Amino acid sequence: MGLYKLFSTNVEIQYKSCLLSKATLFTLITTLLTIILPFLIAHRSRGFWLRTHNFYEHPVIHYPYEYILVAETDDPSQPIVCSEAAVLNQEIFVGEENCVEIQAQEYDFNDDGKADALEFNFHLMIPQERTISSVIAMLALDFQLETVCPLHMQSLAFIQKSFTVPPSGLKYYGDIEFYQTVHLPCLRNIVDKKYNSSLMSYFRSSSENIVDFIMVNYFQRDITTQLKTLYSRSQNGHTGTMKIDLYLRIPEMKIRYTPNLLQELKWAWPQYLSLVIIFYWIFNRIKMFVFNNRLLMAWEVVPWKKQ
Repeated sequence: MGLYKLFSTNVEIQYKSCLLSKATLFTLITTLLTIILPFLIAHRSRGFWLRTHNFYEHPVIHYPYEYILVAETDDPSQPIVCSEAAVLNQEIFVGEENCVEIQAQEYDFNDDGKADALEFNFHLMIPQERTISSVIAMLALDFQLETVCPLHMQSLAFIQKSFTVPPSGLKYYGDIEFYQTVHLPCLRNIVDKKYNSSLMSYFRSSSENIVDFIMVNYFQRDITTQLKTLYSRSQNGHTGTMKIDLYLRIPEMKIRYTPNLLQELKWAWPQYLSLVIIFYWIFNRIKMFVFNNRLLMAWEVVPWKKQ
């Protein structure tokens, strides 16, 4: 009858020596090399520490009913300005009576409680003696991130369109994008409200232009939103009216942030451990060769021999 292997175990052979001996020094050096060398190799190969990380999130964006619409005419001193920013100085609202109708609507197509698109409709009356040369629209947005890096800020959707011939309408389609020049700090359970203040605050001086003033201050921020134009078309003809339709989609956005210490350790640990296993096997083989061949003085303790 054949025999089958059911169980096996290793026999431990020990090598002992005094504390102050060459064998002890050799064992200490190989142990330190087993620990230090994997770290040096993993670190020098780059990518050991996780300096940056990103995630994707569909932000919560609402329209806070603040906007500035400037329709510049062939007479620079006679623009048509429409606005719902109550904090602005009223003296800049030239031609506000020509803003006939303004509509804003949010769309939630998948019923997840977050807006998927924003639509704006403006209807302007154009004086017969004036023609529109360009349109500037600044739409305030209430922007929120709720998952990995809580953030609440006020941002802008900025649209500018110039016309070579008198227009009677403008249709614009674009995506709202998240733009950042620095990584988000991403503090747990702390909502970043650094930029959660109205962008339409304006204090007029003798030489300041309202659009330039707001955009310069907005440009200095580390975190903003911008529009990616997908489609834009103007309708030509001097009809005495102008209809502006803006349709802005809110897609899922990529957010960069600085990972915390635990995330860096989770990233570095597998790289380090995989190298430690290799170096442990190598140095263990070296120690077996040294002690089995008696290259260093040590007492060999075999279980079946008397001490």
